[in-house]
Amino acid sequence: MNESIFYSEANNAIINIFGAEFHNFSQTTLIKFLNYFSKLVHYEEEGLKVRPNLLFTSNINVVAKSVPNYCKIAMFNDPDDKEFYARMKALLYFCKNDWSVYVSMGETIEYGLVKAFNSIKEKNFINCVFEEDNKEYLKEKVDLLSIEIISSNYVILSGIKGNKSAINFSLSEHESFNWEGVIHRFVEASVSKIKTTTKKLNEIKIMYENIFHNAFKSVHGTICLVVDKDFKDTKGVLSDGIWLPAPIEMSKLFLQSKSYSEVKLRSYASLLIDMLNFDGVTVVDNAGRILAYNVFVDISVKEAKKLVGGARKRAAMSLVNSKNHKFIGVYFQSQDGDNFYEEVRRK
Repeated sequence: MNESIFYSEANNAIINIFGAEFHNFSQTTLIKFLNYFSKLVHYEEEGLKVRPNLLFTSNINVVAKSVPNYCKIAMFNDPDDKEFYARMKALLYFCKNDWSVYVSMGETIEYGLVKAFNSIKEKNFINCVFEEDNKEYLKEKVDLLSIEIISSNYVILSGIKGNKSAINFSLSEHESFNWEGVIHRFVEASVSKIKTTTKKLNEIKIMYENIFHNAFKSVHGTICLVVDKDFKDTKGVLSDGIWLPAPIEMSKLFLQSKSYSEVKLRSYASLLIDMLNFDGVTVVDNAGRILAYNVFVDISVKEAKKLVGGARKRAAMSLVNSKNHKFIGVYFQSQDGDNFYEEVRRK
């Protein structure tokens, strides 16, 4: 048996969503994008993996102006798409810092970068664009398609007219994985015992979701355990790790004063992502505090035989099955981008 297998369904899905979202999209540009698509999901520059966000639109100025505090940097303006590959290579690297690459197709083709200079506790540019009220406004004004590389296996294409395709390059039976829903459940557990106003609590949730969205795209794999705010490790279950003498209380950075420090907030967010990148478990509590990182848990030989997966997944599931009443839940993320959040089983 000797045959070539192609991702024809993914190819057709991309063609169909461009056709549904654009009145008259250039066929030559679409072919160039299709040829480049496989490079997007594995894009790497100077040894650094980058998960790009791309926007194809008929008018980037209308799109950008619909988002508060936006910054748009036009980089190239070409009469045709002959330089498409070169323009992508020149711009995609900047997506590592939450910039999006845009391709604005009018009488000429403009390439550049766009971003919202929002607080870490506010939505990013793409999320602002696709907010319901803004989407209703934009779909009458422009053609627009967002391509978000979530992992090496998963890409989401979202159109302003409401069309959406999720392309999964994994060979598993799962149609897709609900990575945003998983992070949302994990965040809800991580802030469940913070006492503040509804407005402030929503800001804290957005902040944590932004941090873990970034972590999802940048860390090579992680486990994060949520414990109760009253947790004491009296039995030394989590003693093999680095515990902070004083927990980092990120939420209090802007809860205790009217003029919180955005610089501090972003610095602590980067610190948390770096902790998640360490081997072992990062420990947080349900009052929004970072407690420990690089924590290793012992798995008995008997228990290990019952668990399926690599070492990281087995460690995560051993915590889920621990029956510890002060453990709340476990967030797990694999190197290839699969993730889950499981509440700790009590029985």
